[in-house]
Amino acid sequence: MNVVNEQHFGPKMNAFLGPLMEASSDAITIVDTEGFVIYWNTSAADMYGVARTEIVGRKIGDFFQRESVMLFQVMESGNAVYAVYHEPRPDLHVIINTVPVFDEEKQLIGAISIERDVSKYVKLNAELYSKPAGNALPDALLLGKADDIERLKSMNRMGYSLLLTGESGTGKRAIAEWLHDESELEGNFVSFHCSSIPEGLLEAELFGFQGDEERLGKLDTAHGGSLYIKDVQVLPHPIQEKLARAMQEREYVRVGGTKPIALDCQLFASTVLSQAELELNSLLSAELYYAFQTHDVPSLRERQEDLPELCRQLLAQAAERASTPVPSLSADALTAITAFDWPGNLPQLRNAMDYAIALTHGKRNVNAGDLPAYARLTTLKELTEQELPLSAHSEEMERTLIAESLQRANGNKAKAARMLSISRGALYYKMKQYGLE
Repeated sequence: MNVVNEQHFGPKMNAFLGPLMEASSDAITIVDTEGFVIYWNTSAADMYGVARTEIVGRKIGDFFQRESVMLFQVMESGNAVYAVYHEPRPDLHVIINTVPVFDEEKQLIGAISIERDVSKYVKLNAELYSKPAGNALPDALLLGKADDIERLKSMNRMGYSLLLTGESGTGKRAIAEWLHDESELEGNFVSFHCSSIPEGLLEAELFGFQGDEERLGKLDTAHGGSLYIKDVQVLPHPIQEKLARAMQEREYVRVGGTKPIALDCQLFASTVLSQAELELNSLLSAELYYAFQTHDVPSLRERQEDLPELCRQLLAQAAERASTPVPSLSADALTAITAFDWPGNLPQLRNAMDYAIALTHGKRNVNAGDLPAYARLTTLKELTEQELPLSAHSEEMERTLIAESLQRANGNKAKAARMLSISRGALYYKMKQYGLE
């Protein structure tokens, strides 16, 4: 947006912000520099059972002590904090992001806290551990939604060739192997990794070679079974077009040969590119692209609801390899796993579960601290363990802390002020305010 448009729409932004925050399913709290609540959205009221009319205009510390401390820490440091785990009550688990807010003159005017409820994942995790763990990943977990599973099964039964798209590590090969097993084919499951073969050898490796000596290609060795072509977009276009013709005519000719050979295998291919990228960049010829039916395999960040079961299965496998009992995931560990994006997808999650087993060998639970450093969460308790600023407390607690400090200091006001991390003048003012003179 250019400067002219920003100036034009700037005054209207406030009209949009209210509905935007009300439309959010996350709890949103805004406080001023003194800790008074100036905004509390409907999701916050529903999540915590505190009405907007009850909390707006009151100190956040009167209702939420640790949350109040974090807000003050953020305002005092000027630094935002992200992905902080908190368990406000046994049935509520939240991830908190808190940022300081500055006006146009760079003066601090308050802070915003956004809290996302992740309790459903924790609950699902608890339910899963009441069931016995299997030895293999279930079909629904491996492939995604039930509708996707049935669609893939149907296409596989009809003999369609399948192109699997999606990020590296999402389980594309595993899906192809699963479909191969579902077909109960007599032949083998054969892999062909295009990226690992020099371009000049790709055609002969795929179709075979006919000369003084016959050399079988991957299409030959997959006879009666399935061929999985990884990174199919790497194939040069002439080879792509030759493969597309072979798929259409159900026969191919070896390099240097003239005799057609029947194509008798199920074909799977995969690419790390999305369907949109393939179409935009024309990395696949139109003939080959449309010779396949296409299925996009979602990344782990798109499969949060699958994470509890995936972790349970991967923990069970890691525990079996380590000859140790299978531990359970604690609420904070599951919350940390859910909050992380897992850019490495299944291999990274498997590595994290192996790491957790190594750290918790023989223990009953995996806690957030048992995960690799990249997947750990800071807890609100850890963040607020240090001595709290006096201003973060409710008035009743503030009065109590001042009285206790004076008692421990035997009435020495200078010493009590140092204990409270405030000036002696501020202590005198507070003593007068609370009738502690």
